[in-house]
Amino acid sequence: MNDDATGLIERAIATGDHEFRELADFAPVMIWRSGPDKLCDWFNKPWLEYTGRDMAAEVGNGWATGVHPDDLERCLETYVDAFDARKPFSMEYRLRRYDGQYRWLLDNGAPFHRGGAFAGYWGSCVDVSNHRDAERAQRIVINDLNHRMKNVLAVVQAMAMQSFTDDRPLDISMSAFGSRLRALARAHDLLLDPSRNDLTLHGVIQSAVAPHDPGKARITFEGPPLVLDPEAAVAMAMAIHELLTNAAKYGALSTPSGTVAIAWTYVETPEPGKARLEWKERGGPPVAAPMRRGFGTRFIERVLSGQSRGQAAIRFEQDGVRAVFEATAGLPWSPQPKKNAPG
Repeated sequence: MNDDATGLIERAIATGDHEFRELADFAPVMIWRSGPDKLCDWFNKPWLEYTGRDMAAEVGNGWATGVHPDDLERCLETYVDAFDARKPFSMEYRLRRYDGQYRWLLDNGAPFHRGGAFAGYWGSCVDVSNHRDAERAQRIVINDLNHRMKNVLAVVQAMAMQSFTDDRPLDISMSAFGSRLRALARAHDLLLDPSRNDLTLHGVIQSAVAPHDPGKARITFEGPPLVLDPEAAVAMAMAIHELLTNAAKYGALSTPSGTVAIAWTYVETPEPGKARLEWKERGGPPVAAPMRRGFGTRFIERVLSGQSRGQAAIRFEQDGVRAVFEATAGLPWSPQPKKNAPG
């Protein structure tokens, strides 16, 4: 222990109150004190335990050696400016803990007086690293929610513009719009299901198909287990809904014997990878290409390109509609395909 450190510690003992220091050692916060010369002469037990250093190493300006290099200049400037102005201060900086990890502290200091004369500063510190991490996580969630809400509103706007047209009766437009809103709601319910740790393509298609094929006799779907990000899951669910709606009204599902086969593969690309899905109808009425592209076709193309960075192609083949589209997907986590067979 050098003479300067010894002198500072002796000063603290001589001018301090034993009962107060004893109480401060049991306080749930880190406490420090400095004299009128700006040099710290005392730290309580929680501070010393936190840094893993003894009193002699911390007094004077020794405590500053534990401050993160990126924060040191700002920390000292705040301290000195407040000290010279005899004003309280509050600041955050990173301090090295006993295990070598830098943690964020909230340090509050204020001047004190003895006999009417300025005597130095008392300060207290608390570790706010977990609080900062929680705030950062909250900001990420809020930004993500804001992004998704904008996407949802864009989808709803597109559905409204295409559902309500001058050449369609209002009741039919309302029915189509309501059906699409319910499909969108089901897709988002899937995202919010707390029992799901991830969103598989198989699960998304199964959820979309279930209301249209309760007996599991007319729609088959198979492919490797792939994981979708939330936006791709919603886009895929909405695309399948549009195809199912069209098939039920005009295509294979409008007849008793018609079927739909859905199959997908994984396309290895630079990150992120893609799921390539093919939809094929059979057994329905003869198909003729429409005079103009309907809402379903335009909507699938817009949603897949906008929300899942994918693409779509719908072909009106004579024996049934064929649709091929892609959406972002994670790497397969199992080599065995899942399959839902008729009957």
